[in-house]
Amino acid sequence: MSFDLNTYVYQTPLSSPGCPPTNMVSGAGQVQPPTAGIRRQLADSVCDQLVNESGPPGVIIVGEAGSGKTTVLRSVIDRLRSSTCIIHLRGSNHDTQLRYGALRVLLADLPVNILEHPVRVITGLTQLLEERALGLPKIIVVDDSELLDEGSATVLGQLAQTGSIRLLAACDNLSKAPVCFQDLCRKQTLAQVNLASMTQQDVAADMKSALGGVVCRAASLFLHRQSGGNPRLLNALVDDYLSSGALRCVSGVWVLTAAEVDLGPASARIVMDQIAALEPSQQQLLDGLAAAEATPLAAVAADQLGDLDALHELKMVSIERDHRAVVSVTGPLLRDALLGRASRVDLRWAEQTIGWDPLSARTENDLASAGHLNRAYRAAYDGDYRRTIDELTSPTFDPYAIDRGERLQVSILMCEALAFTGREDEARETAKAFAPSRLSDGRPQLARIAVTLATLEAVSGDMTAMLEVAGRHLGGAGRSTGTYEEIVEGLVHAVGGRPIEAESFLTPALSQLQISDPGGVTPLVAAALAWITSEDSPERAERYLLAASNPSNKVPWIVRRLTKHFAALALQGIVSADRAALALKALIEEDGERGNSFWQLLTLSHVLRLGDQSVARSVMKLGVTCQGRYASLCALYAKGVETEDPDLVLEAMGIARTNGDLPFARDAAAAATQLADQSECAGLRAHVADRVRGIIGSTSTALGARRQLASLTTRELEVVKAMVEGTTNRDLATTLGVSVRTVEGHLYRVYTKLHVRTKSELLAKVALSEVTTQ
Repeated sequence: MSFDLNTYVYQTPLSSPGCPPTNMVSGAGQVQPPTAGIRRQLADSVCDQLVNESGPPGVIIVGEAGSGKTTVLRSVIDRLRSSTCIIHLRGSNHDTQLRYGALRVLLADLPVNILEHPVRVITGLTQLLEERALGLPKIIVVDDSELLDEGSATVLGQLAQTGSIRLLAACDNLSKAPVCFQDLCRKQTLAQVNLASMTQQDVAADMKSALGGVVCRAASLFLHRQSGGNPRLLNALVDDYLSSGALRCVSGVWVLTAAEVDLGPASARIVMDQIAALEPSQQQLLDGLAAAEATPLAAVAADQLGDLDALHELKMVSIERDHRAVVSVTGPLLRDALLGRASRVDLRWAEQTIGWDPLSARTENDLASAGHLNRAYRAAYDGDYRRTIDELTSPTFDPYAIDRGERLQVSILMCEALAFTGREDEARETAKAFAPSRLSDGRPQLARIAVTLATLEAVSGDMTAMLEVAGRHLGGAGRSTGTYEEIVEGLVHAVGGRPIEAESFLTPALSQLQISDPGGVTPLVAAALAWITSEDSPERAERYLLAASNPSNKVPWIVRRLTKHFAALALQGIVSADRAALALKALIEEDGERGNSFWQLLTLSHVLRLGDQSVARSVMKLGVTCQGRYASLCALYAKGVETEDPDLVLEAMGIARTNGDLPFARDAAAAATQLADQSECAGLRAHVADRVRGIIGSTSTALGARRQLASLTTRELEVVKAMVEGTTNRDLATTLGVSVRTVEGHLYRVYTKLHVRTKSELLAKVALSEVTTQ
C-alpha cells in the first residue's frame, strides 16, 4: 500500500489584498519555517493511519534529504503524545555496527541473557512496552531507518506484524532501508508515503502561511527554482532573503527587491555539503557543466557517462531532449555555488523580440522575408493588424527563410491579427501553433499579453478553455520571473467573472511591478483591478484608476487598448453605467479606423449590456460581419434586445453560460428579466424567472450594497421603497402620476446601478444594506 504526497492538494486561501503580515515571527524573533504547513497537513493523514486499527500497522515515509521527513515525524509526535505511548528512536552509523544497537536504551531495562535469542527479545520488549504504556496505544517512531541494524529492524517489524506496536519510520531511499522494512512494504504491512519535492504552488502556499501575507508569483517561483523544491534549503533561503532585504513586504505582499543575494551560512552549507559528497570525477564533471551552462549530451566523454548517470540520479543535472539532448546543472543556486558567485535575482521579464535581425540573413530571399517580418511586428505593435496580415501574406514573404522559432512567432502573430480583425475561424486554425508539442524547444517565444487575450476573447469563444490555452502559450514563453503568468491568470479570471480569484493574482503582481516594470504594464494591471473592485470598493477602485490613467506609448497598442477598456468598465461602479458606456464609445472610433472589428464588436456589446439599446443594430451588423461563436452570440443577444424577445436573450444567456462567460450570461439574464417584466403575461415572467435561476446571485458585500443604494436618485429610491413594500408597477405608476413604462425605466436603471437582475435580488441587497446600518 502506498500513496503519494502529490495527492494531498493544498489550496491557498484567499485573503484581503491589503492585509499586513500578522504571523511572520514566532517565538523569540524566529521566522516560522515556510515549509511546515504542507508537511503538517500530511502529518494529519499519517496520524489517522496510525490510530486506525483496521489499517496497516505502520507507515514508512520516503524522501530525499531535506524533504521534510523529520517535520512530519515531529508533527505526528506532537499530535499523538497525549493519547498514546510514543518512543522515538533514530538510526546512526554507530548503531549499525552493534546488534540491537538502536534498541539499546529499551533493552537496558531487561536481563542481559535475553539478547541471545530474537524471540526472547521480542517477548521481553512486548512485556516492557505493555508496562510503560499503561493501556495506551504504543507507537515507535524511527528516524533515519536506513541506519538501523538488521537485528533492531527485524524486532520492530515483528512487533508491528503481531500488533504489539504501531510503527512509523522514515528513510531517504526505500532501497537502502532494512530488508525487513522493504519486505513489509511489499506485503503492504507498512504503508509507504512518498515525499515529493515541493511544487511552486506548495512553496507559495507555505510562504504565505509562514510570512503572514500574500507572496507574489515572482518570489515563490524564484525561490522554488533556487531550492529545487527542497524544504530544508527553502527554509535557509527564505532566511537569507529576509535578512538581506531581498524579500520584502510591500502593501501586504511579499516581493523580490534585490538584484543579487549572497548565500547565508545555512544555505551555503547545504549546497556545499551536496557537492562535497560527490566523487572527485563527478565533481569535476559538474564543474565543467556549470561553466558551459548547456552541453550537448554527445559532447560528454564516454568515460564520464557513468558519473553523468550518478549526477542525474541525484537530481544535480537535467537532460532536456528536443532536437538533441542537452545536459545542464539543475537549478541556478547549484550552478552559482559551483562558479563561486552570488545567488542572482533576475527581475526582468522574458525578452520580447520585436522584429528580426536582418544581418543574420544571407540570401536575397532571407532579406526580403526579414523585412516583411519586421514590418509585421511593428504594425502589430502599433495596432495596425490589417497591415500585419498584409506583410505576412505577401508573395515575397517566405516563412521557410526563417528558423523554426521565428516561424512559430509568425503563427502566433497571425493568430492575433486575424482574431482582432474579426476573422476568428481563420485565427482558430492558426492557433493550433499553440500546441504544447510545438512549444517545447525551450527557446524564448513572443511573450505578449495580446496573444493570450486574443485567444481569450476571440479565437475560441470558450472561456472555460482559456486558462489552458494561455498555459500552452506560456509554456513556450521562455524562462520568466512568473509575473507575466500571474498577470495573465488574473486577467483570465477577471474577464471570466471571477473577481475574487482575479484580485488574488493581480494584487501581488502589481506589488512586484512597483519594484520592477520593464514591460510598462502597471497601468493595465491597475485598470483591471479598478474594474473588479469598483462595485464593492469604489474608493479603492478610484485609486487604481488613477494609476491606470497614463499608459505609456512605449508599450504595444494592445496593452494600451486593454488598459483603456478595463478603465472604462470600472466607471460603471465608480460613477455610473452611462459614464462607462460613454467612455467605451470613445474607443470604438479608434478601433474602426484601424480595422480592428473584433474590438469594435466587443466594446459595442459591452455598451449594449450596460443598457444602451441604441447600439443594438450596430452589434447585429458586426456580429454578422465577424466570424466565430462570440460574434454569433453578440448578434443573437442584440437581436433579442432589439426585438424585445426574451426567448432569444435567454438563448444567448445559455450559450454564454456554456462558454463559461459568466458576466455575459448574467447580463443576458438581467435583460431577459427586464423584458419579461414589461409583459402582461404572468406565465412568461414565471418562465424567465425559472430559466435565470442559478445564473444570477447576490455577490455583493454589505458595504458595497450600502454604497450602491446611496448612489440612487430620489425618484429611484422611491421605486426601491415601493418594491420593498410589495407595490406593483401599475400601482406605483398611478401613485407617481406617470406611465408604467416610465416606472419600468426607473426600475431598469435601479437594477443596473445595483448590479441586480430580479426583484428578489433587489430585496436581498436592500436587506444586506439594512444589516450594515443597524
